[in-house]
Amino acid sequence: MLSKTVFLLAGAGFAAAQSISSQCSSTLVSVAGSPDSSCLNPNGIVQIVLTSSNSSVIPAVNSWLTGLCALGPCSNSSLEAVFTNLTSGCSSELASLGLTTNGSTNLTTYLVEAYPTLRQIGCLNDTSANELCVTEELTGVQNVTGTLTINNFITVAGQLISDSSSIPQSVTCSNCSKAAYTIADNNFPALVSNTTSTLQNTCGSSFTDGQTPSGIVETASNSSSSSSGSTGGAVSLSVNSLSMGVTMLVVVSSVFAIFA
Repeated sequence: MLSKTVFLLAGAGFAAAQSISSQCSSTLVSVAGSPDSSCLNPNGIVQIVLTSSNSSVIPAVNSWLTGLCALGPCSNSSLEAVFTNLTSGCSSELASLGLTTNGSTNLTTYLVEAYPTLRQIGCLNDTSANELCVTEELTGVQNVTGTLTINNFITVAGQLISDSSSIPQSVTCSNCSKAAYTIADNNFPALVSNTTSTLQNTCGSSFTDGQTPSGIVETASNSSSSSSGSTGGAVSLSVNSLSMGVTMLVVVSSVFAIFA
């Protein structure tokens, strides 16, 4: 479940970031340099963008999440500022993904509501492997599909989403995936209910018993984030590189479509 969700959202984000308007580019530059975005570790996103086209993106994703999880949570006001600017400045890019921003106030409210859950899941750690669950799941998929790069991520994501049976059961039914499901079910039960039967058939009834597997822990810091962290690296990047920033908005804003 966790792996398919990661590919569904990130794949959409990579697609959106391929071609963006000058207005959206300017918005991304502004947002990347603002104190409000520091809690999202924008410099970590920069490192994903700068990954060699032939290298795996997983180490950079791991580095970004490790940094993000060490930071305190974003305040609602910071999230509202970031999301309001992005939904306004990148409305056409979001519309191309079927995410209307006509009711931008409502969309921002949904994003703010989804953020804590996504942060919880993104910061899950498997103590037996001593690594983040997202890293573990992506590595499991990469072992089957081959190296996940900036260039092939969209293609691989599309294949896995259209044929989820190609995702190894060891990944779909892993302890990490179960922990992610449990968090999502606790926070958004009405949305998750559509996947319960399928997951039980694939992974067994215990997968949806509401228990967090032993060895899976939440690592998200609860301390306050400082808004004074450096974001100069992000601001100095080219507009094309900063386009990857829209991926993060898509990842968050699509959470309510995962279980539809």
